[in-house]
This record gives sequence, structure tokens and C-alpha cells, in this order.
Amino acid sequence: MRFGIVILPQDPWSVARRKWLEAEQYGFDHAFTYDHLSWRSLADEPWNATIPTLTAAAAVTERIILGTCVSSPNFRHPVPFAKDVATVDDVVSGDGRDPVTIDRYLSLDSGGTYSLQSMDAFEDAVGRAAELGFTDVISHWPRENGIYSGDESILGTVAAVFT
Repeated sequence: MRFGIVILPQDPWSVARRKWLEAEQYGFDHAFTYDHLSWRSLADEPWNATIPTLTAAAAVTERIILGTCVSSPNFRHPVPFAKDVATVDDVVSGDGRDPVTIDRYLSLDSGGTYSLQSMDAFEDAVGRAAELGFTDVISHWPRENGIYSGDESILGTVAAVFT
């Protein structure tokens, strides 16, 4: 089982950079962000663009696989989006990294329960994902409050045990 993290594109790069670097330092296999215009209850909060975020993350990391959790043709024309993705691939492969390949990924937080609320919750979610044949699981980076709120120390514990 491989382990990943979702980093919401809300923080200024001076803050987000630390999260992308720490995701790699923690040993996560992959890190994703959303390709949405906004997200649920966060619609009135800051929300940065996906492709520049991934390009910046690719420039500061070395081995972690990067990608979008969801990309939608509902608000992106496929031609310019393909060019955007090709540019990110060029930045990534320019450092000797392979483009992202997708196996069987599961967002552990899509069922209404936050996987990083406790170590037990995370272990239970991972166990169920393994039973269902997923090769990779993804959790959200803890936020200070609201949706996905949690303590970053649990993230550190999970990383120490599972990565």
C-alpha cells in the first residue's frame, strides 16, 4: 500500500511550499491538489490555481509523485489544459522524474469521516482500502478549523508508521 496526501491550494506559496516539502520529507508516495474553482464550504476562502501550484511543487521536490485529485472538462477546455499538463510534465521530467502513472487510488476522506482525526481512524480506513484492492490511499493535510480540521502531529505519527 502506498500513501498520499492532498494539499488544498489555499495557502500563499510561502506557506504551501513547506507543506509540499514536508509531504516529501515525511515519505509520502504522492501528493495531490484539487483542480476545482472552489471546494464546498471553502468557496469564500482563498483558492489558488492548480497548474501553477503543481509546477511550483515540482520545482521544489525531487521524488514524490504529484498530481490532481480531480480535473474536470466542465470548466477547462481540453486543449489548453493538455498544454498546461505537458508543461508540468516538462518541468518534472527535466529533473529526471517520470510523469505520474495512476493505479488504484482512494481518497480516505470522501466518505464524510476525516481519516486523520486519530491513528485508529487512519488504520481502519487503510485496512478497508487494502481489503478492497486499492494500491494507494490519500488523506487531506490537516487544517486549523472547518472541513478536514485536525492536529498535524497525527499526520506526523501516520507518516512515521506508514511511510
